[in-house]
Amino acid sequence: MDFDDSDTDLAFRREAGAWLDEALRDVPDQEELTQEQREHWSRVWQDRLCAGNWAGLSWPAEHGGRGMDSLAQAIFNEEAAVRGAPYPLNGVGMMLAGPTIIAHGTREQQARHLPGILRGDEYWCQGFSEPGSGSDLASLRTAATKVDGGWLVNGSKIWTSNAHNASKCLLLARTDAAAPKHQGISYLLAPMDRFTVRSLVMINGDTEFNEMFLDDVFVPDEDVLGGVGNGWKVALTTLAFERGSMALNLWVWARQAVDRAIDVALERGVANDTAFLDTVGQLQCDAEAVRIGSMRMLGETQAGGVPGPETSALKSLWAGVVQNANRLAVQLDDGGGVLLDGPGAAARMRRYLRARAHTIEGGTEEVQKSILAERVLHLPRSR
Repeated sequence: MDFDDSDTDLAFRREAGAWLDEALRDVPDQEELTQEQREHWSRVWQDRLCAGNWAGLSWPAEHGGRGMDSLAQAIFNEEAAVRGAPYPLNGVGMMLAGPTIIAHGTREQQARHLPGILRGDEYWCQGFSEPGSGSDLASLRTAATKVDGGWLVNGSKIWTSNAHNASKCLLLARTDAAAPKHQGISYLLAPMDRFTVRSLVMINGDTEFNEMFLDDVFVPDEDVLGGVGNGWKVALTTLAFERGSMALNLWVWARQAVDRAIDVALERGVANDTAFLDTVGQLQCDAEAVRIGSMRMLGETQAGGVPGPETSALKSLWAGVVQNANRLAVQLDDGGGVLLDGPGAAARMRRYLRARAHTIEGGTEEVQKSILAERVLHLPRSR
């Protein structure tokens, strides 16, 4: 496998880097901001991406994008992550909703939704996970009942990122209770004006996740994406776009977490301690493995393949690196992190607490290990 950029990719990386350097001149360090401040800059950053024609890199030109491949989007995301750019407030719209609507939508659906995403007028969230079925997505129980002109949806969703800012939702609902669980699901482009959204307070005090309650929410027939009963296939498309767009971000975030721990060790004068060197050396090796695994996954996708269970190994390894690196940084603080009055100590504790979610979100650690056990080791199912 060739790990070097092609001439075309390198030229694009330089173009993206130059634009990012200019666009980020007045953007503060996101790690030092409150959630409210981060969301403000996420919105500002979203506006800049849209105005600069960076919001739809891999979208076809006929839909207002730049017609580039998914590797270009991954390279741009990587360069943005390296520079500490805010996460765009409409990341779900640009990287998931738009590409999925392009892949499965009718011309009318595309004309109605895509321009608003590129302009930054239409913000989206992803209503997949539910209480009791977050990791077993196909067991969802949110039900859509057919009525004249559309569907009435009742149920609840949980762990929905950015739902408190969204006006539209990529919503999975069961439209046929009698069908096998993977076949009775439909994919809806739902307006959120009738949703009840409640924020979930995390252990670090942030409220980036939400639970959503749907009580007779009406979705018109023209907002069923990909046809009634075909929701599982459409959902897999969305998940594939999610893997591709985030592929090169993972190793950057892992490496940044390790580098922050090294910075704390240098400040504390323990960078040459044998135990520290052993620990950080292992973390660096794991971060590099995340980089290689991310590039392999992206390369396989570029070649037309479908990433398999190795994505579970990659996700599990990445989550462990980030958690362990953030834990190490906190342990190096005064009192092993109990005292939070030192420079940057409070921010390190927030990062450490936020990292606890990495082995839950995107599929729990238990589910990732079960996938590897069943599909790689061919062990019997444990449930």
